[in-house]
Amino acid sequence: MAWTERNRSKTYRAMYRDENGKRRSAGSFATEKQALGKAVAAEDEARKRQPSSDLTWREWSERWVRSRKVEQSTAARDESRIENHIMPRWGDVPLSKIRRPDVQAWVDGDLSALAPSSVRKVIAVLGSSLRAAMNAGLLSTNEATALNLPPIPPSPERWLSSDEMDAIRAVLAESYLFTFEVLAGSGARWGEAVGLHYDDVDLHRKTIRIRWAWDRRNHLMKAPKTRQARTVPISDRLAELIQERLDDEGLGTPPDVEYQGGRRPLYGLVLRGANGLPINPTSFAHGLTAAGNAAFVGAEGSKDRRRVGAVRTHDLRHSWASSLVQKGVPIDTVSKLLGHSNLVTTQRYADAAESQWDAVRNALG
Repeated sequence: MAWTERNRSKTYRAMYRDENGKRRSAGSFATEKQALGKAVAAEDEARKRQPSSDLTWREWSERWVRSRKVEQSTAARDESRIENHIMPRWGDVPLSKIRRPDVQAWVDGDLSALAPSSVRKVIAVLGSSLRAAMNAGLLSTNEATALNLPPIPPSPERWLSSDEMDAIRAVLAESYLFTFEVLAGSGARWGEAVGLHYDDVDLHRKTIRIRWAWDRRNHLMKAPKTRQARTVPISDRLAELIQERLDDEGLGTPPDVEYQGGRRPLYGLVLRGANGLPINPTSFAHGLTAAGNAAFVGAEGSKDRRRVGAVRTHDLRHSWASSLVQKGVPIDTVSKLLGHSNLVTTQRYADAAESQWDAVRNALG
């Protein structure tokens, strides 16, 4: 429905939605009546261009995909979900014939072979397309909502103790040690760690600025996951290690890749491989897993001696966060340092505060 908005200049802006459901302006006018008339006329023209609700999902998706504003990596992942799951089931079905019971049957049937998290991602793509169809006036409801989706099991997160971290350091290949220290000492995601440039390292203040993240799939630098830069304090030890690496290698130059949404830095990467590009994650992951399987904690020959076991790269981020919580850092502060967009995501580390329960036990007697 067309409408008007009052401008600061006391004129009226003619507003309407186009054939894709997007807010549009038909200009500003002296009176509200003039503005509303122009808005209604523009909306009528848009409706003439509006596709029929008898469009199949395939026909609508071609239009919808072109109008989406998502990151390249998201678009690539969603393209796979569309091609492998959504298109075979819904491609030839008219939008108006997509019904919630049928979508639920699809979830319980064809999609049941997928992991619960994958099911939710596929449904999210379908739901997004139907919501866009609603905005375009093609549908009155989104039939991909209010579904019974499979629950996501608890994530097998690993929080390493300081003894386990030291045990890994003792056996980790020397070529991986500096990368290990950067990850374990910053809580950065892999893409953020290998996207760290010397421009964003302040060894005097002992901070790093998480401003770029390496997108390996699209071979470019982009903003971090939440699209917000953040500053993270680092320890004296990590600052010294970075200084040593800087003395050995120099500042270098930034890799010859696209920097999406920002100015190219002046200096090179802290963790750089061949040709100044970010290092390969696979090699490090294999080295870390091998070190975890070779590392032991506990005195040799003692009954409590045990193997550390397989460790994933992301476990270093979990360990950094849980260590801060154990040492009394407020969880909202940890959330900001991790770059979480929602405090709920950080609540997984609340159990790490059990190290502070001695006071409770003393009170209980």
